[in-house]
Amino acid sequence: MKWIPLLALLFCFCLIGSEAKAQENYTEGPIWRVVLVKIKPGKTTDFWTDVRKNLKPTYETYKREKVILDYAVYLKSTTENEGDWDVGIALQYPNYAALDGLAARTDPITLQVYGSREARAAAAAKRPENGTLVASFLMRQVTPKDFPR
Repeated sequence: MKWIPLLALLFCFCLIGSEAKAQENYTEGPIWRVVLVKIKPGKTTDFWTDVRKNLKPTYETYKREKVILDYAVYLKSTTENEGDWDVGIALQYPNYAALDGLAARTDPITLQVYGSREARAAAAAKRPENGTLVASFLMRQVTPKDFPR
């Protein structure tokens, strides 16, 4: 029975060791929220109007207010399957802690950009008419370390 706490402690040390070993390979960088969207047929103009009118001003304000470090919009030039994404939108945060309390920091900004809660809700409700969410995920950017010689 005395072996169980000892084994648990040994297991914890192994976990700490494996995490330290991973840090030998790379340096951790910022966090990216990536959203991949498939634009619906005939809705390209409506999609890009929403991006230019609503999303771009919102992201620019987030950046100015230091809610995000940066953002980027990507077009996919190749297609692997029928449901593949067309546009990728990425928001860069300094670390995972920057996601804590994010809604409290972004709500006043989006209200400023949209003008009212009703206008913001209407724009959000219209987005599924223009595109389909293919995926949304978080990634950590890493920089590989030099190989020791």
